[in-house]
Amino acid sequence: MAGGITVKDVRSQDFIKAYAAHLKRSGKLEVPSWTEYAKTGSYKELGPYDADWYYIRAAAIARHLYLRNGVGVGALAKRMGSAKRRGS
Repeated sequence: MAGGITVKDVRSQDFIKAYAAHLKRSGKLEVPSWTEYAKTGSYKELGPYDADWYYIRAAAIARHLYLRNGVGVGALAKRMGSAKRRGS
């Protein structure tokens, strides 16, 4: 009996890339106007070079929420964030 393919069966990079492209094509995710000036974290010096970074981040968060039900803001901050270097 052959089963279907789930998110767990696909490599994470392939899924995130494909789902980000789907989000961009569908037009259901409205990208805020400030995203061209934003950094992805306070510890970064520059913003992302990829113009589609907002779709990629949304796809990565959607995959994480799908695989781990009940994830909160703290777990997402731990996974997506990093420590700020304060010079020491």
